[in-house]
Amino acid sequence: MNSQLQIVIQLSDLDTQLEELKNVRIKDKEESLGFKVQAKEAEIKKFRDSLRKKIAPDMLSQYDRILKRYKMRVVAQVNDGVCYGCFMALPTSYVSESDRNNKIITCPNCGRILFWIE
Repeated sequence: MNSQLQIVIQLSDLDTQLEELKNVRIKDKEESLGFKVQAKEAEIKKFRDSLRKKIAPDMLSQYDRILKRYKMRVVAQVNDGVCYGCFMALPTSYVSESDRNNKIITCPNCGRILFWIE
C-alpha cells in the first residue's frame, strides 16, 4: 500500500476521533467512566500534527478540502466495487486496476480518497 495512503488513513481516523470528542454527550460519558478526555485529545492532536507533516503538500491540500466538505470520513473503503463513502458503484476501470492501493485514487462521485481491503 502507498505510504501516503497509509498516513492519510491514519489521519482520517484521528480526525474522526477528534470530531467525536466534540460531541458533549460522548465526552461526558467518557469522563464519567474515568477517561481523561482532555489529555487524550491533546495527545491525538499532537500525533495528528506529526502525521500532517509527513504528507505531501498537494495531498494535504486535497485532504483538507475533503475534510472541510464532509467533516469526517475523508477516506472511504471500497467493497465489491462500491465506495463506502457515498455508496455509489465505481467505474469498472477503477475496480479492475491491479495497483489501485499503490496510488491515490478518489471517488468520481463524492471525491473521497479510496482504499481497497485485499
